[in-house]
Amino acid sequence: MLALAVALLVAVLGPLTAASASDQDGPVSRPADQSGAQDGAARAARPAPRREVWQAAEPAYPENRRNPLAGRVWGVYQGPQDQVWAPFQATTGTERRLVGKIALRPRTKWYGTHVPDDQIESRVRDYIAASQQGDPERLVQIAVFRMQPWEHEACTRPSTPAERQSYRTWIDNLARGIGATPILVVMQPDGPFLWCVPDRGRKSRLLSEATRTLSALPNTEVYLDAGAADWCENDRGNDPRRCAQILKRTGIEHARGFALDSTHYTGPGDNIRHGHEIVKLLKRWGYGKKHFIIDTAKSGRPTRWLDMVPATKHDLTDNARTCTSRRMKRCVTLGIPPTVRVAARRWGLPAQDRRVAARYVDGFVWFGRPWLYNQADPFVLQRALDMGRSTPWPGPLL
Repeated sequence: MLALAVALLVAVLGPLTAASASDQDGPVSRPADQSGAQDGAARAARPAPRREVWQAAEPAYPENRRNPLAGRVWGVYQGPQDQVWAPFQATTGTERRLVGKIALRPRTKWYGTHVPDDQIESRVRDYIAASQQGDPERLVQIAVFRMQPWEHEACTRPSTPAERQSYRTWIDNLARGIGATPILVVMQPDGPFLWCVPDRGRKSRLLSEATRTLSALPNTEVYLDAGAADWCENDRGNDPRRCAQILKRTGIEHARGFALDSTHYTGPGDNIRHGHEIVKLLKRWGYGKKHFIIDTAKSGRPTRWLDMVPATKHDLTDNARTCTSRRMKRCVTLGIPPTVRVAARRWGLPAQDRRVAARYVDGFVWFGRPWLYNQADPFVLQRALDMGRSTPWPGPLL
């Protein structure tokens, strides 16, 4: 009877023993180049897993046994708070299949100043309920993008006392909305903008307080945004020490770790190596062994920020042109699907990158939003269709 039960579980969930970084998670492929890019046709030829993380829990690697994102199904939100879901429901035929490559997978919902202080608690509760669909163990994902001002405006204007108080109130209400939910939080995407603000000390303290408040919740894992493999500070490139210093100022001692590539297009290979350098620095500075997540929503064709081509001559790089074929370069398309199995051979990463990923990377997560205009709003159907056609990775298993 025991053997039968084990066989049934293996059939549903995959192997019960957590595989190491050298496991046979797919056929061996030729190494990627330094940017992590590979021929799209070769990737597409690799077999997909029998189940994705939104269908069945994926086991942790032995090197990262306490990975909080492993061992549980990831929720997929289906409702009005998501810009993708309603357009997906309105599609049919080929369009439905292509947009489904986005809509049917776990994505991170960004919450910011567009949600008033007195509404964030209820909005998040509704989002959690729809994401978990009656299963309180499902992982939910959000990004906290609440600092005001942030990005370019923050470089010229400090936060007012009223804005700082509102931020604290908003975070406290968010924490009540989360409660005991298993949740992944990406804290303040575009973290490198911290370097340009005139009130860096005050903003750093606010972010540290927020990280401490959310990390104190029983099942919340906070990952502080640390830029990308090609971005740690505006106009200063990819110095891992500079990225690590962002984390020192924003509460890394309270967090599970950090997040990379939220708005850039660098790809998993470069970010694994870059993140490893940040991990080593944090450990040297006394913060212990930290882990990280990498956005793969938009890195199907890894491209450095300065090399990316905007959609039109009037657009910003945030609104990169979409790939319209699997051979097109310097364009954006969907990358590796959300997963805990970051060291699987099917992703085509070099052996050294897979070893690092198995130890330190908790997940490839879709917290970027390349299907939105300027990665912000609104949803653009043609962008989604282009990426659905050109991605080198298979669509979701149904």
